[in-house]
Amino acid sequence: MKEYTYNINGTDYRVSVEGIENNVAAVSVNGIAYQVKLPAEEAPAPRPTVVKPAATAAAPTAKKYGVKAPLPGVIVEVTVKVGDEVKRGDTVVVLDAMKMENNIASERAGRVAQVCVEPGQSVMEGTDLVVFE
Repeated sequence: MKEYTYNINGTDYRVSVEGIENNVAAVSVNGIAYQVKLPAEEAPAPRPTVVKPAATAAAPTAKKYGVKAPLPGVIVEVTVKVGDEVKRGDTVVVLDAMKMENNIASERAGRVAQVCVEPGQSVMEGTDLVVFE
């Protein structure tokens, strides 16, 4: 049994919690017993399972440069496609991490050789997003 003392509007109340069963708490306030119905516990929100992509046979054997995910998140948008010419600073992917959309930019100019992700995909930090020739 847990006991608490609360001061509400200048009056002290001694509260004892006898126990909780099926979302009903048996409590005593200044010696008077009460049954208190508690709100139902919310089920925790499902967490997406993040799977690191396996290497595929189609991956380029001699990639010169790739844009990698700087942090874990979910791909919102891919703004380039294979064959596109990209300048330094161009956004190649929009990544949602911690409820914020982050524009992931290329650090170099080049031609897109491979797009490794698609919208809705969860990625880990360091995952290749776009590979350049």
